[in-house]
Amino acid sequence: MININIQDAKYQVPASWNEMSKDQLLFLIKLSERQNLTYVEIQLKFFLHCIKATVRKDIGNGLFVIKTKHGRHPLFVDELTAVLEVFDYLFEAEDNIRSISPKITINHFKHVKSKGKSLRGPGDALEDITYEQFVWLQTWQSQLNADTDAINQLISVLYTNRAKEHEVQTVRRMRKSVKAGILWYIQGTISFLQVQFPHVFGIPGDDEKKINVFDYQQRIIDSLAEGDVTKKNQVRQSLLYDALYSMEMAAIRMEKQEKELRKRSKK
Repeated sequence: MININIQDAKYQVPASWNEMSKDQLLFLIKLSERQNLTYVEIQLKFFLHCIKATVRKDIGNGLFVIKTKHGRHPLFVDELTAVLEVFDYLFEAEDNIRSISPKITINHFKHVKSKGKSLRGPGDALEDITYEQFVWLQTWQSQLNADTDAINQLISVLYTNRAKEHEVQTVRRMRKSVKAGILWYIQGTISFLQVQFPHVFGIPGDDEKKINVFDYQQRIIDSLAEGDVTKKNQVRQSLLYDALYSMEMAAIRMEKQEKELRKRSKK
């Protein structure tokens, strides 16, 4: 957590995505759904929510007044802007446009109730799913912009009832904000995995123009299994992190072999 001192009062706000409470995450989701808000307005509203405050905008001389149970804090625009910069981690910029970029790996929705039915989801950072589940997760994630039901299918891959059955109908009845929270957790975890296993998610050289990440991962599995179908199935049924570690090592070996082949071909 980050300590923010405003005059004589001290406040704590989350210093990263994983320090957010479930309530703070859901509030941020609601803000993200409001199309008319700028990133600075999102920062301000999120800050006020975190410290349980209200604000009076520009009361004169460029002053804003932040009011909390600890008192009233008049701040100039530059002072308020400096405070809000602690939430820069919420956004990524592309073509000078800032948008929210979830990096959360904590699952605040491990147990979800929907219309009287209870579903159980994965642990933090997808630590307890199989690689096969991850394959389906990537498949449905790629369809999010094209298929309105893709988010339900995606969540259904990870969530089961007490009998370990997948219930997409129950997922469809989940609250929209809960689905968004789960999606942000998935997106944040995939970003984390891409950093931890760069050779599995990054396509070396010119291959990127020819194949997608999923196809490249299948090449790694083929190399790892040496063409043995039984070994391929073992990789797919392995826990995600076990499979990714083995695939990372195989990808590094593949990359070295391909570099050697290129060197020899030039001689």
